[in-house]
Amino acid sequence: MTESTPQPPAPEGRLEAAPPSPPPTSVGTLEPPPPPAAPPERPSTWGPLAAVYAVLAGLWAVTWTFVFQTGAWVWWQWLLGTDEKVPATLWTMVGIANAIMVAAGALPMLFMRRWRALWVTGGAWLSAAAVLLVLAATRLVPGVANEVLLGVQGVGALLLAGIAWLVRRLRRGEVPAVGVHGEPAAGARQWWAAVAGGVALLPWLWAGGLGSVWETLAAAVAAVGLAALAGTVLGRRFWAPFTGLGGWKLVLGGGAAAGAGLYVLGASVGGTGVQVPLMVMLSALGFAIAALQRGSARAGQVVAFAVAPAAFGPLAFVDSDEFLPLILGPEDFGRWAGIALLIAVVAAWVLAVVYWAGARRLLRLPAVGAAVTVLVVATACAVYFTGNPGFNGERVVVVLGSQADLTGVDAIPDRNQRLTETYRRLVAHAEETQASLRSELDDRGLNYTPYYLVNAIEVETGLESRLWLDDRDDVAAVLLSPQLRPVPEPAPVMNGPTVPLNATQPNISMIGAPDAWASDVDGTGITIGISDSGVDGTHPALADGYRGGDDSWFDPNGGTTTPNDPNGHGTHALGLALGNDGIGVAPGASWVGCMNLGRNLGNPADYIACLQFMLAPYAKGEDPFTQGDPTRAPHVLTNSWGCPTIEGCDVNVLGPGIDALSAAGIFVVVAAGNSGPTCGSASTPPPRYAESYAVGAVDNAAKVAGFSSRGPVSGTGLAKPDIAAPGVEVVSSLPGGGFGPLSGTSMATPHVAGVVALMWQANPKLIGDIAGTKAILASTATPATGALDILDEEIPGGLDECGGSKNVVGAGVVNAGAAVAAAREAAE
Repeated sequence: MTESTPQPPAPEGRLEAAPPSPPPTSVGTLEPPPPPAAPPERPSTWGPLAAVYAVLAGLWAVTWTFVFQTGAWVWWQWLLGTDEKVPATLWTMVGIANAIMVAAGALPMLFMRRWRALWVTGGAWLSAAAVLLVLAATRLVPGVANEVLLGVQGVGALLLAGIAWLVRRLRRGEVPAVGVHGEPAAGARQWWAAVAGGVALLPWLWAGGLGSVWETLAAAVAAVGLAALAGTVLGRRFWAPFTGLGGWKLVLGGGAAAGAGLYVLGASVGGTGVQVPLMVMLSALGFAIAALQRGSARAGQVVAFAVAPAAFGPLAFVDSDEFLPLILGPEDFGRWAGIALLIAVVAAWVLAVVYWAGARRLLRLPAVGAAVTVLVVATACAVYFTGNPGFNGERVVVVLGSQADLTGVDAIPDRNQRLTETYRRLVAHAEETQASLRSELDDRGLNYTPYYLVNAIEVETGLESRLWLDDRDDVAAVLLSPQLRPVPEPAPVMNGPTVPLNATQPNISMIGAPDAWASDVDGTGITIGISDSGVDGTHPALADGYRGGDDSWFDPNGGTTTPNDPNGHGTHALGLALGNDGIGVAPGASWVGCMNLGRNLGNPADYIACLQFMLAPYAKGEDPFTQGDPTRAPHVLTNSWGCPTIEGCDVNVLGPGIDALSAAGIFVVVAAGNSGPTCGSASTPPPRYAESYAVGAVDNAAKVAGFSSRGPVSGTGLAKPDIAAPGVEVVSSLPGGGFGPLSGTSMATPHVAGVVALMWQANPKLIGDIAGTKAILASTATPATGALDILDEEIPGGLDECGGSKNVVGAGVVNAGAAVAAAREAAE
């Protein structure tokens, strides 16, 4: 419809110039207004029945959209956290079901034409459901391809808006304009709508960060497409019966009706989870939009001008890969997204009140509206450049098909020679086989980081380079390497009481560590390497064990040069391996560290970088290919992490690295995972590999924890875990000098690393003898007493599930005293 709001007739004998034609807009080119006419009578709108049904239908639409979108998002996070396969059609089916339920509530409203506001609102909600239904097909694009997803959604939204605009052009004249007599200049309303959208954008500029250039452009297209759709669905036809009401009834009634429609429309775009805050913010914006309506053909433009900048906020500044409060914890980006959403919603409501109270004056001051818009733009620039400016594009890890041949290195008797030969072969093979790819990357101007432990290269590029990389004959896989965007402040660090414990903890006594200590074995002379969230190197229980030197700490992301832990997980894990004060198994051992999980979400490149550092440590700024020192490699590695698909890993990527470390004589201990009690859940890298020594968790009564992952490994049938150790409410060190309990196979793993340190001190001939060490650990393990479910209820016959106890508890519960005694016997 292109009719303008009617103007009052001019006094007799007076000539008035016709108003100029408004310029083209994003919703359509408006034609000159028709001759002036007297304002029509206000149509009948809300009766009691209409009001009740509208409220119920609106609640129906919003509730079902919330249930489907938020519920599926929570379930999706659970699937990712347990590394369960996410159905490719999950979000498409969610969109279809959501649309059907919204339509079911809105459809009857089309047959209630007695109440015009009711059937017009029902038509708008039905249109929103149709948009959600059609755009559900775009959800088949994998969420990791965010720029493609947003681009497809944006183009699809623009096409739908164009089609709807053409249809309405053909049907123009059907609905009369109903508005305020003597409507002020229409341009002012667009300016004030842009102000509302810009203010809603501001908190996202502060809380989040942009992705790549392509992601940002795609987000802009998606925001404009959504705005065009919103302006079409909530155009003049929708607002006509509401503007006749005027005042607070327009703001509350029209705002609520528009808000429900925007809530549904918001569910149709955005990466996984991003639609959740988008829906809420747009629905709140509906009240400010309502306050600006005056019933002209430009009503849709007002909606579009508000929605476009507001939608750009979460679409551009929120990454679905890190909007994972169930995985990263509520204190990571989820916290900042929640604050940004709250600010945006409150700001939208405040502006609704301001617009309602000052509408008559504000809408007659387009110049003021333009000036305020400029002020909002300037504020947005200031917030952006003082926050997290710049682009944070994704990267890919290119794994080459040819991996180094390490045959025979495990037969070299001297440890240093064995380590050095392993390092030499790996580096030489990587230099030779990567030459061609590196040359092409240089020619294309792409930054990259090569690795040798796994013959791979991380490239600073996105999906735009994936096709030609995949086409290379020397490439085995191209994996996404997700990069976390910056946040305003890091999450609070875990801490605990700083009172020294001065007593051996029950979990340490349970595995017989004091028996080993009684034979003068405490891990002295053995170095344990930990890759984790970091380590608080100043903690009293850990400080004395730090090996020192400029090659004992590596931070591939932050570049820090001294041990630190922004989380607390790594500090707790290392304390169980070698902390003093009665918390660690091998308090005499030394340690080196690497940070690969500063915010509890890693990627293949960071995992490889830390494992590579452990083979041949080097100082910050040195070249790992030429300046690594394999003679400084730690003896045992403790790795309380896994690399699920959400972090970019496939099942093979870390395998060559684990094999190389084992060939070099380094004992690699890993966590089995916390996805139990499902059989086959111990299938993520690295516990899935034969050369990694996977550890499950038991409580202090030797019952297998319900969360402890089980075997067999999917695809290979390998029995995992290899052994178990205490991992339920075990006390260890926390940053700041404190102590506290944590649970998980992450806590069980360092127990076993500490036991290996004790064994290798007791019998130096075992150092590097991976098979012999594993055999002793298995032969001296003690049986578990049962198995628990996820609710900590004992499972009858639980140890026999999953194909037998070997896939539940492995060889049994590690026994430090017996293992040390057996190691000494082997030396005789």
